[in-house]
Amino acid sequence: MTFEGIKANQIRSGEIRELVGRSQELTRGSYDLYDQNYKVLSSILKKLLKLTRQEKEWHLYFYALDDLMYLNNRNNNYAEIVKYAEVFYKDSAQYMDRELPNYPNTNMAYLNVWTLNQIFDAYYGYYQIDDTKMDAFMKKYEESALKYGKTYLYYEDEMTLSMLYQDADRAERAARNFLVYEKQMESCYVCGHMPYLLHFVQVGQVQKAEELMLDFIHKNIPQKHRWCYKYCQRAEPDSMYISVMVACVECGKREAFLYFYEKYWKTLPIETQLDTDGSGFQRLLCAFGGHFDNLEKDIEQVVEDISEVNKDTTVNNMYAFLNWWLYFILLDQSGVHSVKIQLPELETDEAGMVGSLAVSGYMEKLADTYGEKFSHARTRFDYGLVKDFHRQCFLQGDKV
Repeated sequence: MTFEGIKANQIRSGEIRELVGRSQELTRGSYDLYDQNYKVLSSILKKLLKLTRQEKEWHLYFYALDDLMYLNNRNNNYAEIVKYAEVFYKDSAQYMDRELPNYPNTNMAYLNVWTLNQIFDAYYGYYQIDDTKMDAFMKKYEESALKYGKTYLYYEDEMTLSMLYQDADRAERAARNFLVYEKQMESCYVCGHMPYLLHFVQVGQVQKAEELMLDFIHKNIPQKHRWCYKYCQRAEPDSMYISVMVACVECGKREAFLYFYEKYWKTLPIETQLDTDGSGFQRLLCAFGGHFDNLEKDIEQVVEDISEVNKDTTVNNMYAFLNWWLYFILLDQSGVHSVKIQLPELETDEAGMVGSLAVSGYMEKLADTYGEKFSHARTRFDYGLVKDFHRQCFLQGDKV
């Protein structure tokens, strides 16, 4: 919940105490509550930023800033995180070390690394954050992690970045360092170890990835960390399978992708596979299996994804449209050669229908736009390679 560990008797101001208590109530019990209460929580936390700054309650101020970033992270409002990152840099440099001795019984120092972890999630996929800025950020992140603690978070994100850049050596170095610091972990054990699990896919150790995946699913983790299963959504079998298969596709491990797809995904109940709240990748998995039961809802999702491109990061948009590019090729191959959809620049017939391959081509152009833009900003990222990996995994390597 927000302001984790903060007690009312630690807060002098009645107004601040009331707002902190309100935000805690709104997030107590389930991570989903952050999403359900987004608007009111955002309003409360912004008000708390102003009040705690005025009252010079720096511990609560930095907590509010971190919680606000986490809230926006969960709701994919990364532009807000980028904006507040500049506020954090300025205020942490001015107040953090100066105020730490005044709060000896708190986790205030750790807020540096937790907040940089939130900023990483936004910077990771934005083309506006070029090589120079990303490298400078990662250097600052590493220095803070080594200085303030919770160092494992930095190495988690190093592994995640190495997957984006297809840099297996960097992933292995980060994994070794992660193991040095993993005992610092107090947050969700499963989520905290996901980059470590996925790095095994990247470096070709698929058996180790499978073993660790099954350990997480079957709760074979240290007893003191098993509390996380009460809350963790990523530990569910379907979610775990998807995470591993996404890694397989993004790293071009076609045989591993097919292995996990056949052995695990296809054994799930069809209702689970066809979950209409699933991700775009899950919808693509359904298409790969020839299941188009939710075609109308999928098309609604396409339109929504296009309408919300300005709310998401460059990389997320790129992957979303790569998924839809392949989805509509598979739809055409299944015998459905046209769909009812309204898209800019695509002409419809009298019934409002458009060719499935025309829609696919439209999605491919969108994916190319975002992928090439990101490749230009991040020279270590190879969009052409990632696109080929997707094609190989879902179209048996055929050129389309």
